[in-house]
Amino acid sequence: MTRSYTTSGDTTILHPVHGLITFRAESKLDQLAWALLDTPEFQRLRRVRQLGVSELVFPSATHTRFAHCIGVFHTARVLIGIVKRLLPIEETWSPERADTVVIAALLHDLGHGPFSHTFETVQRRRGQNKKHERWSAEIVRNPWGQIAQLLNDYRPGMADEVAALLEAEDPIDLYHAVVSSSFDADRLDYLRRDRLMTGTQAGAIDFDWLTEHIRIGKVITEAADENDGSSPTTPTFCLDSKALPAAEQFLLARYTLHEQVYFHKTTRCVEYMITRLLGSVAARAGGEDPSTMTGLPEDHPLLRFFQDGTPTVDEYLALDDIVVTAAMTLMADAADPLIRELAGRVRQRKLYKTLDVRSLGHDEGRQRKRVRDIDRMFPDELADGSVFKDDGAGIGIYTQIGGDDDKTHKKLHILDAGRPREISEMSPMVQAMSHKQIMTRYYFERKEDRDRARGKR
Repeated sequence: MTRSYTTSGDTTILHPVHGLITFRAESKLDQLAWALLDTPEFQRLRRVRQLGVSELVFPSATHTRFAHCIGVFHTARVLIGIVKRLLPIEETWSPERADTVVIAALLHDLGHGPFSHTFETVQRRRGQNKKHERWSAEIVRNPWGQIAQLLNDYRPGMADEVAALLEAEDPIDLYHAVVSSSFDADRLDYLRRDRLMTGTQAGAIDFDWLTEHIRIGKVITEAADENDGSSPTTPTFCLDSKALPAAEQFLLARYTLHEQVYFHKTTRCVEYMITRLLGSVAARAGGEDPSTMTGLPEDHPLLRFFQDGTPTVDEYLALDDIVVTAAMTLMADAADPLIRELAGRVRQRKLYKTLDVRSLGHDEGRQRKRVRDIDRMFPDELADGSVFKDDGAGIGIYTQIGGDDDKTHKKLHILDAGRPREISEMSPMVQAMSHKQIMTRYYFERKEDRDRARGKR
């Protein structure tokens, strides 16, 4: 990705997914976005990879959240244009709300930690269940950071508006569909980007056809009221019935990427190893002589973060993939034997041995029996972590990495005679994929344990 400057005063980025992305000189919003790119908070995203450790499986998957966020910004401009064109006549177009949404799309991943969802897992196991959306909102609101200053200079109170949108779990209005819906700017970028950068040939989507057939529909978001029987609705993106085949391919693309890339067995194994490593560092950070035990200097960002019961935004922003990867070199000399071993193994890609229960046969009853057998075979190893059971990778048509994506406004709806219908009601193919498939894997520190679990002597 490179920058180039034209004689018109516009600034252009050459993007591998979207082609030329132009920041127009006459657009105050574009110039705000360009200024935000140069802040330290946003530049940090150059050092946070979009797919975490997937590079160890797909060597070209080195793309960053920096590039992804620019693509999401570009896509959000397309979607907000659709909102403006399709806005119901009874609603007044709000340029201020539109600007807030586009900037929120640009900044939506500011709060990702090193190795993204892996780091969230470490924190959750420590009892600090603070997702990246919350961190994003805090970074945007941070009065000592550059983001809030730029936003509030553009329009007073804009930092709070953007932050509120980033941490909102439920849809607020039609504009909100740009950042949270079945066709939000985030997934319309990452599905194409991750397919390109991993080299996965399955999972292409027809972006132009899909966006051409986006319509507005009101979907039910909650159960009916017990008193009057009414059901709350919210306006969101739906698709015209002409786009049903493209919508099927869109969901199939998501399904395929989750199965082949996001939940790849080796990727999940590395994520577990890093989770175990960082969990051990966190435990030692609060104990005696943390520097010697972890191999890290006393003022290392990881130790500062884990030692602080309530980490600050600055302590969080000091962490990225490069900081943690470089720290593994130091951890390889740690006094703690587990930290020393795990750091060395991850650095040299000497990974735990994986057993996918599906490899033992696709009969679900047989798989369940084998899981029970393995659990009985390794009770002590499962307790001490030298064997790990991974049954958290479930694939369905609405699977979302790092969170539950089953909310109504994030399901895909097709307009049928003017009424939104969830796509599985209209598509036999999607209906067939609706059953959530749980993939159970085991990761073994010792190869002989894996061979024993497989029934080898």
